[in-house]
This record gives sequence, C-alpha cells and structure tokens, in this order.
Amino acid sequence: MAKSRSNSKNTDPAVEVLKDILIAQLGIAGVPQKNIRKIVGCDIHRVSAIVRHIKLPKGGAGRAN
Repeated sequence: MAKSRSNSKNTDPAVEVLKDILIAQLGIAGVPQKNIRKIVGCDIHRVSAIVRHIKLPKGGAGRAN
C-alpha cells in the first residue's frame, strides 16, 4: 500500500506558511502549477488555490518566455 504524503498533523505551522510563500513566489515567476506541485511536494489543489489569487501585470512581466 502506498504511503500518504500528507503529514499535516506533524508539521510546524511555520513550515506550512513557508510552503505557501514558496508557491506564491513560483507562481509570480511563471512556473507551471504542475511543476510547483512537484517542487513543493503538496497537493495540486493547494497550489491552484494560492496561485489563482496572484495578479500579474499585463504584457508578460514576470512570466517565463
């Protein structure tokens, strides 16, 4: 049986906040959400819930070309 990656019961709240900040920074940098999920090691729903609130300026500033 596969082990669950969810260790939210045993993690420090500061670690969770740092993960949220990392998700936001990667979203601003234009990293695709699938890659953010792999880097942070969390659920794709958590990534999309954070990244959807990021407002980038029009014209592609902050996006990878």
